[in-house]
Amino acid sequence: MSPKEEKKEEKAAPAPEPSGGGGGGLASKLPLIVGALNTLVVLGFFGTVFYTNKVYKKPRITEDDERVRLVQAHASPKPAVAAALINFEPVTINIESTPSMPRPADGTNQQIHGKLHYVTVGFSIEVRDGGRKDEVEALRPLIMDKMLSMLGRRNYNELITVQGRYVLRTQLLDVVNQLLVKDAVVKTAVATNLYFTQFIVQ
Repeated sequence: MSPKEEKKEEKAAPAPEPSGGGGGGLASKLPLIVGALNTLVVLGFFGTVFYTNKVYKKPRITEDDERVRLVQAHASPKPAVAAALINFEPVTINIESTPSMPRPADGTNQQIHGKLHYVTVGFSIEVRDGGRKDEVEALRPLIMDKMLSMLGRRNYNELITVQGRYVLRTQLLDVVNQLLVKDAVVKTAVATNLYFTQFIVQ
């Protein structure tokens, strides 16, 4: 055989398998992986037990503790705030005539104006906190102005009904509260009720 042929045979021959079972790389690392996972699970379990029993331990809620807490909460109640009434003297206001627009008389060109009506109203405003009575007193001219303009747009038929008076009372109360809380940080109603002390429609 020539030296060239020997080199070709050496190249063509497959490399022999290394002895000693080195082909299973994953099988040799399996005990290490299982051991690491086992260690992680055990550490996680003990960490959870430690956290829930030591770090995040809330005091137990018992009936006796709750009773003591409720007694302490109600032991010193805040003093009740006395409500106050602010009286507004009766005023007489012209309201819309009936009918509001002039109409021609039957068979003539002459215009008939509506019948003139007026209402006399006196009322009192109830304030939740008597200490804020001065605030309402300071706004008395504005409250009266709003009431006069509101009543001037009403007609006789609206004001003679219970429903009409109720609507007027609600609207006046809303106006008062809007004036009182306009610049306030906390928008809570100051005026809680409005009482008519006199209400005459003619």
